[in-house]
Amino acid sequence: MYKIKLLALRDKLKYKPLMYQWLYLQLEQSEQNPGEHSRFMMIGAEVADIPVGLAVLELVDGGTERYAIVQSLFVAGAWRRKAIASNILEEVRRICLEKQIDNLGLYYYSGKSSTDIIEAWLRQTGWTEPICDAVVFHIQSDIAQASWLRERPLPSGLELFKWADRTEQELISSMDETAVIPAFLSPFKSFAPMEPRNSLGLMSDEGIKGWSMTYRLTEDTILYDAVYIAPEYQQIGLAFQMLARSVRLQLEAGIPYGMFTVNRGTPVMMKLAQQWLAPYAWKTSEKRVSYLPLK
Repeated sequence: MYKIKLLALRDKLKYKPLMYQWLYLQLEQSEQNPGEHSRFMMIGAEVADIPVGLAVLELVDGGTERYAIVQSLFVAGAWRRKAIASNILEEVRRICLEKQIDNLGLYYYSGKSSTDIIEAWLRQTGWTEPICDAVVFHIQSDIAQASWLRERPLPSGLELFKWADRTEQELISSMDETAVIPAFLSPFKSFAPMEPRNSLGLMSDEGIKGWSMTYRLTEDTILYDAVYIAPEYQQIGLAFQMLARSVRLQLEAGIPYGMFTVNRGTPVMMKLAQQWLAPYAWKTSEKRVSYLPLK
């Protein structure tokens, strides 16, 4: 018989085989930063002291409401179809209600072997109908044929720099404090290791005017996650100029695969991606999200 319990961050090593490497790294960073000790919550299932199931939640303060993102919900193969995931979720629900958390969110990707299983489980357990949060364009080395990859001069007064060459404090102090930037375009995400080779910033005499952030998902795959251009420069093609430079750096480094995530909340970028990325994508998929109201 299995038992389900709330875990501490120090339990992460014991449960490491049940989570993604990038998620384990986030938990490590959270444990090392006293201000982030309460950012994650782990609920585990064990049989004879051996981990067989795990849920990892990231707690988010949305201002008017508190919610949690289910970053991972995994049950070891031999223990599936024994209601472990559902019972872990019941414990998650109970703990979240104690913490006055209003909603759970779950993100997942279409086109995977697990997609149908996830969606069937969501329907059975009362989650909302999934919606597309972003489109993912998967590219490989033949994107080198794209005409938009060629080098072009930047407008006078602008220059590109590697994001990793500056400290976080230097970067923050060079940004426009009045700019309203959606969370999904933040250049300071920590869900995976930032790729120092081709994460780029755009600088003027007034400060940072944009960025193209990339993350190393695996040894041979880079994720292009957040592209931002300040409003005064958005109509002159700088987003794809930055992306072009970033892709060239990827190809020069011999990294064969890339994934471009384009959020549905950026219709202009979506239109450009359909025009310039889609013809060179060997496949496209969706990042989907479903919610579970807790109150």
